[in-house]
Amino acid sequence: MFVIFGTRGLKHTVSDSPVLTNSCPNCNNGNLVNKLYRRWFTLFFIPVIPLDTVDRFYECDSCKSAYNENIKTILQKSQDEINENQKQAKLIFAKALVASMTHMSIIDGDFAAEEEREIMDAIEGFPEMKEDLMAVHHHVKEHANKDNQVFNYLNDARNALSSEALINILAQAAVVLLADGAIEKEEENLMKEYLIACGLPKEMYQNLIDRLTQKDISELKEGQLN
Repeated sequence: MFVIFGTRGLKHTVSDSPVLTNSCPNCNNGNLVNKLYRRWFTLFFIPVIPLDTVDRFYECDSCKSAYNENIKTILQKSQDEINENQKQAKLIFAKALVASMTHMSIIDGDFAAEEEREIMDAIEGFPEMKEDLMAVHHHVKEHANKDNQVFNYLNDARNALSSEALINILAQAAVVLLADGAIEKEEENLMKEYLIACGLPKEMYQNLIDRLTQKDISELKEGQLN
């Protein structure tokens, strides 16, 4: 008899935390619900024992945007300050996304046309910052992770964004893993390094691949701001 065990991350609602009513900066009228990611020990792929908490964050019950817990402080600021915070968070998200996708695409030494298209599609999703993102793309394409630049972008994202937003970055970056029809070992190892850099357990690698097979990538772009 084979016994299959491991760990996986699951999202839970924090029942004793107050809901922030009509407070979502993205859709303006959604309620922000406190959530946490917890790692579970699994037996035959069934979660049986809760382990450590990976992160706590707020998620909008309407548009599904996710925010780290400092959103409570941000919401006390003026509307102009809130808008500026959202703008900066979106830029941090987009730079980390493009940098990781580009780095992933060149790690195996074969920059496929399919991978280039995925990156260009991602950049087109942020038309107001296209120039900045193209600069990030070209720099990483030419210099790879020189001076740790890709991981610096991910570290900025880790400090500014929620774990849900980080997972969305990596899930979209994982599209590159599948763009040419095969996942190379170098790509898999790099994705696990990205997870660790984002403060997430490397065991969540399979969760990312599962998410790609279960959802259209456009859905993953929801909730990316904080």
